[in-house]
Amino acid sequence: MKTVLNKINVDSTKQPLFLGKDLAIQRYDRLKYPKLYELYDQQLNFFWRPQEVNLTKDASDYKKLSDEERFVFDSNLKFQTMGDSMLSRSIHQMMDHVSNPELEICMNVWSFFETIHSNSYTYILQNVYPDATKFFDSILEDKEIVKRANFLTSKYDALMGGTKDPKEQILEALIATQIMEGLTFYVSFACSFYFGYRGKMEGNAKIINLISRDENLHVAITQNVIKYLRDNPDEGFQSTYKKSEEKIYEFYRAAVEAEKEWADYLFSKGSLVGLTPESLKQYTEYLANNRLNSLGLKKLYDTKSNPLAGWLDSFYDSKKVQVAPQETEISSYVKGVDNILNEESFDNFKL
Repeated sequence: MKTVLNKINVDSTKQPLFLGKDLAIQRYDRLKYPKLYELYDQQLNFFWRPQEVNLTKDASDYKKLSDEERFVFDSNLKFQTMGDSMLSRSIHQMMDHVSNPELEICMNVWSFFETIHSNSYTYILQNVYPDATKFFDSILEDKEIVKRANFLTSKYDALMGGTKDPKEQILEALIATQIMEGLTFYVSFACSFYFGYRGKMEGNAKIINLISRDENLHVAITQNVIKYLRDNPDEGFQSTYKKSEEKIYEFYRAAVEAEKEWADYLFSKGSLVGLTPESLKQYTEYLANNRLNSLGLKKLYDTKSNPLAGWLDSFYDSKKVQVAPQETEISSYVKGVDNILNEESFDNFKL
């Protein structure tokens, strides 16, 4: 029977990440995987609140959007709201099987940040839309959003059901999370940045910038955990990973196709100057290749460069973003003085 506190001292350095003995005292004086504790700490250093971003100009900008622009903006905001609504719960489902304290604290903070993201969408809606409640109610009445929700929730719902090998379910949930955090949101993110780049909805773009920064860090968490399960025999997942490796490619192919369908849907009402479904599709392939490469896996697509590089990169490098302080009062910052991010921090993690 599981317990909230194992009353026997357990050496967590000799326990697997998942499905080991129940967790005892939350202690971080000895760590099996110091990188996971570092990632916990880096998340705290990235703490922010959406209320620090001024959306006054966004409310005015929204009224001036064309019908085509408003459809793209609304559809993406619906999807982003739905996606982050499920992520924190999904993380908690995986945490039920965690038996390592540094992974536990890392995932606790990760889940907390997903709730910040959800709160951000409420903040945006209450400040930009005439009727936020009506917008919220419309999300799950949108058949395209429900279609995406069904695709995204399947692996987490399976983990809750517990009808097959738990190791296989955990690994599949991890892969699904890695794809969602590192691929599935990025067409929507690119569209949000497109508006900001053109001087519209800049406060929203700033908030999405902060959210995407968090998501990149969350990809680093899943990337490291998947590698630990794959490379460390003590984790007991190597045979499961070997059997599931082809599924990783299947998951990525399915996710890329879903993103391409989403890009077509976004532009079904008309085109936007400087942004096309074709460029978003190539961007999705480019991202998928990078994510797979970061896991040590082969690339699936011929796309070799980012078709949105240049203007999009400016939103991933805060030093390049020039915004009037009265419009978006927050800048991309890190709280804390002792933690310096470098390439080593994410173990060769790639955007």
